[in-house]
Amino acid sequence: MNLPTPETLKLLQSVLEETWEFLRPEERARTNKTRVAAHILQMAATGERDPFRLRAEALTEVSTLRVDRLTCP
Repeated sequence: MNLPTPETLKLLQSVLEETWEFLRPEERARTNKTRVAAHILQMAATGERDPFRLRAEALTEVSTLRVDRLTCP
């Protein structure tokens, strides 16, 4: 198992904070910071380190939550 470097941890924390700030209040109400962090960590585990891609994927995940909740009974 490869442990993340301190630099990687700082990057991931920064991506999480930036992603959370991008969310509108209604989007924050549909999720929580832990869930967003888990998604970012999953992507990072595959080797992704680009902050833009990490943030974009996490934001897409939150948008998908909205669609799923609107389409599911």
